[in-house]
Amino acid sequence: MNYLGIDYWTKKSWIAVNFSGIAMPLSIVSTDTLINEIMKLITERKIETIVLWVADHPDWRISEISKKIRVFSGILAKRLPIWVNVILHDERFTSFEAVKSLEMAWVKKFDPNHLDDMAASIILQSYIDSVN
Repeated sequence: MNYLGIDYWTKKSWIAVNFSGIAMPLSIVSTDTLINEIMKLITERKIETIVLWVADHPDWRISEISKKIRVFSGILAKRLPIWVNVILHDERFTSFEAVKSLEMAWVKKFDPNHLDDMAASIILQSYIDSVN
C-alpha cells in the first residue's frame, strides 16, 4: 500500500512518502498549494492512504492547529478519489522523536526544516507500523 504523510502547518507543510514500508521525507510545499500537490502525488505515486497528524494537548484538549487540520482534512476528503482514505494520526511527540533521532545520528547542527522533515516521516512511519 502507498501512503502519504503530511505535517500540516498554516504556511507550509512537509510531505513524506513510503518506500518499501519505510517513510522518507519528500518535499516542503506552501500550504496554499497543498491540495493540488496531494492530487498530483496521488496520481504519480498511486497513493491509497493520506496520514495527517493531529497534535492535541497532553491532557487531550484539542489544539488550535489540530482544529485547522480537522477542517483541512474535511475539505481534502471531498476532493479525493473514493479509494483514497484520510487518517488523522496522533503526533504529540514526533518533534521530540525527531530531535532524538538527529541527536542519535550525531547531528550537532541542523536546519529546523530537517526537524519537520523528520517529523513528517516519523508521523507516517508511526502509522505504517501501527497497521502492520
